[in-house]
Amino acid sequence: MILPTLSEQALLFYRELCTHLNAANDRLLASATPQHAHRLLNIFTSVANIQEKVEGNTSSTLRHYVNAIETGIRLSPPLSSGTTLTFRDIILASWFASLAFSTLPPSPEPNNILDAIQDRASTNHLPHFDDTSLALVHAVHHAKDGFINAMLDPITGTLPNVVLFPDQAQMLSVVIFASPHTTSDVWAALHSGQSTYEVKTATSSALLTLARRIQEGALIADLGLDIPHCSSEALVLLLHYLALSLFPSASAFNDTGVVLCGMSSNAASNTPRVACGRDVARLYYEKGLQIDPTHPYLLSNFGSLLKDAGHNTCAVGVFNHALQLHPELDIALVNMANTLKDMGRPADAIPYYLKAVTINAGLFDAYCGLSMSMNAVCNWTARGNVRPFAPIQAQHSADHWLTNTIVICEENLSELHHQNIGILGERSVDDWLLNVALATSKPQCDHSLRRWVHRFCLFTDLSDGRQPLLNEGSFLIRLIDWYRTRMQHRRYIETYGETLYSEEASYSQPRAAPTAKLFGFVLSSASLQKVPTVLPFHTFTLPLPSRTIRRIAHRNALRVSHNIMTQISPDRVPLLPRPPWKRRINVGYVSSDFSDHPLSHLMKSVFQLHDQDRFCIFLYATSPSDGSVFRQYFEHGDFNFLDVSSWSSVDIVDRIEEDHIHILVDLGGYTRGARNEIFAARPSPVQISLMGYAGTLAASWCDYLVCDSITCPVDLFARVQAYRKQSLNYCCQNSDFGVPVGEEGDPESSSPHWIYAECPIYMPHTYFVTDHKQSYRHDENLSVEERAQMPAEKLWNDEIKCRADLRRALFPDLPLNAIIFANFNQVRVLSSCQNIFATWLRILARVPCSILWLLRFPTAGEAYLIQTAKEWAGDEITSRIRFTDVAEKDYHIYRCRVPDLFLDTSECSAHTVAADVLWAGTPIIACTWPSHRHKMSSRVAASLASATGFGEYMVVSSRDEYEERAVALGNSMCYTVQPNGDGEISGDLLDLRRRLFLNRDTMPLFDTERWTRNLEKAYRMAWKRWVDGSMFRMSDDGCIWVKDDIDVPIRMD
Repeated sequence: MILPTLSEQALLFYRELCTHLNAANDRLLASATPQHAHRLLNIFTSVANIQEKVEGNTSSTLRHYVNAIETGIRLSPPLSSGTTLTFRDIILASWFASLAFSTLPPSPEPNNILDAIQDRASTNHLPHFDDTSLALVHAVHHAKDGFINAMLDPITGTLPNVVLFPDQAQMLSVVIFASPHTTSDVWAALHSGQSTYEVKTATSSALLTLARRIQEGALIADLGLDIPHCSSEALVLLLHYLALSLFPSASAFNDTGVVLCGMSSNAASNTPRVACGRDVARLYYEKGLQIDPTHPYLLSNFGSLLKDAGHNTCAVGVFNHALQLHPELDIALVNMANTLKDMGRPADAIPYYLKAVTINAGLFDAYCGLSMSMNAVCNWTARGNVRPFAPIQAQHSADHWLTNTIVICEENLSELHHQNIGILGERSVDDWLLNVALATSKPQCDHSLRRWVHRFCLFTDLSDGRQPLLNEGSFLIRLIDWYRTRMQHRRYIETYGETLYSEEASYSQPRAAPTAKLFGFVLSSASLQKVPTVLPFHTFTLPLPSRTIRRIAHRNALRVSHNIMTQISPDRVPLLPRPPWKRRINVGYVSSDFSDHPLSHLMKSVFQLHDQDRFCIFLYATSPSDGSVFRQYFEHGDFNFLDVSSWSSVDIVDRIEEDHIHILVDLGGYTRGARNEIFAARPSPVQISLMGYAGTLAASWCDYLVCDSITCPVDLFARVQAYRKQSLNYCCQNSDFGVPVGEEGDPESSSPHWIYAECPIYMPHTYFVTDHKQSYRHDENLSVEERAQMPAEKLWNDEIKCRADLRRALFPDLPLNAIIFANFNQVRVLSSCQNIFATWLRILARVPCSILWLLRFPTAGEAYLIQTAKEWAGDEITSRIRFTDVAEKDYHIYRCRVPDLFLDTSECSAHTVAADVLWAGTPIIACTWPSHRHKMSSRVAASLASATGFGEYMVVSSRDEYEERAVALGNSMCYTVQPNGDGEISGDLLDLRRRLFLNRDTMPLFDTERWTRNLEKAYRMAWKRWVDGSMFRMSDDGCIWVKDDIDVPIRMD
């Protein structure tokens, strides 16, 4: 016999007690005086807390919290009255009052508040208020449904988030019990609170606990509110306002600030846009600190707010103060460490991370930051012993921090499956199928229709009591995006037909057709998508499998989509662009890097090289000017440049639609400063990821990824795999492929065999564009034409002399026959592939007269690498590792000619640096290892090397081949002394350098104009596929292959 646990016994006792307190109609059976009301309230709260521990967030659990709150209201004078007020009344009255508050400045006078409420009441179906002495909450109690509809946000169709200032929130509970005839004495009595302190604090605590349960995933439907169009996020915020107004403690101000910081950036439509959640959160933190200047979490969260706003130095000061008061405060330790890491001080961050995880081993957020910081400085102390001269198979690293980070990430991804379960079941399968039929211009064939039915049944049919192990929130957001894109395409066809280009100068812009409210209510029930601790950009340097990388990216994409869909209606169909006039396609580039940034260094000439007769170029800069020559170049270029850095995402989306952009290009991806909400709003029919992020976005709002066959093998695309596996008949091949669930195309599927959710645009040669041919010619001071006329022998002899002089200046102690191996990446990329460092040490051992040249990038990495080299290879080999400082861009490229051979890294290869090195004529050893074929970021250098025309000499496919090729090339170099005393160097490595150097102006890698023309071919094909609808059908594998018919002349002399 299994005895009940102590918690279960307590729950049985409390349930029995509740049956003697509450009738079926929720009327209290027991009588209680106001002085003892808090005890009754605490009983309901205790039942709810115990039941939550035993059974989770069930509807019964949530109802006990509601009972506690209603008890506090009903038994507290002067809030109580003859009317049986309900939790629903309190919520709706609070919402109504908050909307009235939002029209007023901070700290309004009581009479102003009542005037604003009366104005709203007279126009918002709220009777019995402006001409009686009834309090607002009582008027709401008697109101009809039209009152709720009048409060709906016209954009989202839901009850809006309302951003209140702290002084306004403090008065909320008082205001909802006021009437137009409230006298100053009564107002003072309400504000001072004649109900007992215990009831106020207990009711406030119950409100906050209920809000926490909703944040953890409890469904609003289980509250029994019967308030349509009520979002979890908005209700949680309102509960915090109410709690704070009842008991304005420092902790309540802190909790409200946290909610505001995590809130989507939308607010009530009549709220000034400057009053966004994060802006006002700072006021709550400051107000809380006035009450308790030593409050640990207020200090920590205030510092985080400053950090996120870019005030890192101020944030460090706040964290230092918090840690002086609370040295063991784990979250402040982590926040301090995160700030230092983001300031480029990973070595300083490590002690704070270590102390945090020592204090709290369950502080999962710290492990990722700790692992990244230790990687950044190559601190491998927890990785065990890698023996560089032992067989590779014998080297098994044991990085405790890295392992923990990966394990925690996988747990995060699994836990998040339990978000938003049951939201699609609020509508029937037939209703969902009507949405599908509305969006598609052609009827679905029987097979396709059955697939749609199956998909919806996975989420709506839970009759067997099982919870589906599927990401329901993912399906909903992908379904919304699918619907909006198909409706946009359908309306284009209905308006313009399959018109690729137009000769008419002006089409009248069709009005936005009214849309049914299909998704707003369902989305309002969905909680904000959480993201794992490992960010997408971290996956470049972490040894993660394809499915994990794909899901990390997808979870971030879902969060982005959810954010923007709470600012614009999810039912809103994007406006149609007019057909391209005279074959001129409007292309918009969105980037935060139109500044002195590697992306601008690489793409500077592309925008100017576009065929102005066929393309109209728009640049949308989402970061402010840095005053650099690069930014000035873009601002004054012959294209449409717009600084939108201070604009809201909604305003940027509106402008892109007004500009009639046909193709929108994302140059940021998941990098810092990117504004992906713009793309998630779908302002353009075709959306493409290019250059800025070397990996999948796993987002339904990204249609294509520009790549090449080396960086992205074709079988790793979901659309390709789905097409190859299909066995449909012809009519099904021409049906829309829909929204996959648990199969190719669903980023949450269990398949490890694909990673890219986008369709590929395969560029010839390489997807990577460079600008070296235009921007970095000062090493020779020769134009392309002048260099082409110069005898090869003179060019080469001048280069030999220039290189020798620069080599002596950098390494004056090196003998002439020394071989210089080099890597100019940040040393952090070594940490996830430390076996590469071991390989480098073996290469040094096998090429006796050689050195390894690395950068102090960051400076703290040098000491750790030297220490590791001594432990693994001894003092002699370690003495042959040389470090120099990072150089300014032009000089960096100039000195890239000094190394004899550049050794690439495997987990994340060189990108811009590889282009710099190859432009200087230095050969590289680049990796295309089968174990990393799913990681685009690991194969970029191989793509660049192949685009030189000499890839066969530089690209290797295994670690053994890597080592053998480097050793063979290094040992091929021969230094001989001529009779006249001059030295002469020869060998295969020098021959390869000569070919790279002499052919750099003609090889595809540096032919920016050719690359731009090929990209334009892709743009035209992508636009055609959208117009004719093949982009949406499974009639092909979705690939766009760009062909380059120009022969590449190779100069061998």
